[in-house]
Amino acid sequence: MNGRPILRTFFAISPDDAARAALAEGAGWAAKSCGGRPTRAELIHLTLMFVGSTRRERVGDLIALMNAIDVPAFDLKLDSIGWFRHNGIVWAGSQSPPDGLITLQSSLARGAERLGFSLDVRPYSPHLTLARDAHRSLPATTVLPPLSWRVSSFELMSSQLGGTGPRYEVLHGRSLG
Repeated sequence: MNGRPILRTFFAISPDDAARAALAEGAGWAAKSCGGRPTRAELIHLTLMFVGSTRRERVGDLIALMNAIDVPAFDLKLDSIGWFRHNGIVWAGSQSPPDGLITLQSSLARGAERLGFSLDVRPYSPHLTLARDAHRSLPATTVLPPLSWRVSSFELMSSQLGGTGPRYEVLHGRSLG
């Protein structure tokens, strides 16, 4: 863990290697189709919960929260694609998120709130960012070929924003099940 006193933290699920490769290919296509920048393969993830500015001494609280959660592994199927016009994000998501994903996310949100973290109050909308700065929507005929992988772990990550894009660091990983 680097020496910054305040970290920008979030909980996330990372795709397996095969899903990551397919998503990176989809990110390139999405960026070309919509005029945006593709998400680099190593940065592709599904955010469970954005915590935000976290003092270094509070990271242990978030790790303890992770370690207290007991959710079985689950399969995540991505079968929809869309565009958030307001922020230029092209995304991949699930029409029917699995119960395990919803349970994991809500357990993290309730636990972080009990710990005194100030969280986003919008409803959870699970998605992976394929492209940023997209200035037009996807063609109407766009269909995402179904893609799935077994989710058997999740991570606490920190991000550092820079001129070449974000850099992520895994602070702690936790197996499911």
